[in-house]
Amino acid sequence: MLIANNDADGAVLLRCTALTIGFQRPLIGPLNLSLQVGERLLLTGPNGSGKSLLLCALTGSARIFSGQLAIESAALAYLAQEHPRPSPWPLSGHDWFAAMRTKAPTLPAIQALLTQRLDRLSGGQWQLLRLAAVLSSAQDSVGNPLILLDEPSNHLDAEVRATAVQLIRELPHACTLLLTSHDQEFIRELGWSPTPMEQLLEHA
Repeated sequence: MLIANNDADGAVLLRCTALTIGFQRPLIGPLNLSLQVGERLLLTGPNGSGKSLLLCALTGSARIFSGQLAIESAALAYLAQEHPRPSPWPLSGHDWFAAMRTKAPTLPAIQALLTQRLDRLSGGQWQLLRLAAVLSSAQDSVGNPLILLDEPSNHLDAEVRATAVQLIRELPHACTLLLTSHDQEFIRELGWSPTPMEQLLEHA
């Protein structure tokens, strides 16, 4: 069951209660999760543990078989693991931020990519642009931003990794963040305490 409502106390932005999720059939659950406005949650676990599936359920691209999902008037911003680059015509970094209807951060590593064609960027540079655009658009939104980042360190090389960490760490306190990763080095660089995915499951 999917429920979108406003919590009376106004503090809880996201609550999952006994949620069982999957695609054609249930794959994980029941699980429980609660996020307050401004909270950061870093979910860890091996591939196949359900981290990405949970984010898919929150965005409506996976099926909820039972339980309840309550989201309070949040503006969702989602970075999927993979996103093919637009190919019909050459687009620049400027064009990508314009398409996302947001402004590029002023960090030098981002500014240096704005005049370059997307099809000529490295995998790490493209991932950094995607991440920056998602975070910027979330901060432009009306209401409480709920940012979902699925393995944001994918493809990041040493040249851009520090900038990605800086973008995430410097998010305003009003932004609520749910991030998944199994990249131990990236987790250490963020400096946040991770929560294993299995801790959300009722049988854990």
